[in-house]
Amino acid sequence: MAVHHGGKVGKAAKTLVSKFSSRKAKSSAGKMLAEHKAKKH
Repeated sequence: MAVHHGGKVGKAAKTLVSKFSSRKAKSSAGKMLAEHKAKKH
């Protein structure tokens, strides 16, 4: 799968892989990525 750089989706991906993100941030980032994946891929 293509790696996205920048934009909302890229930011969400960075949030997910970051060790320092809060659980709430990871949760919403995961949701956003899942939605994007469902729509676009």
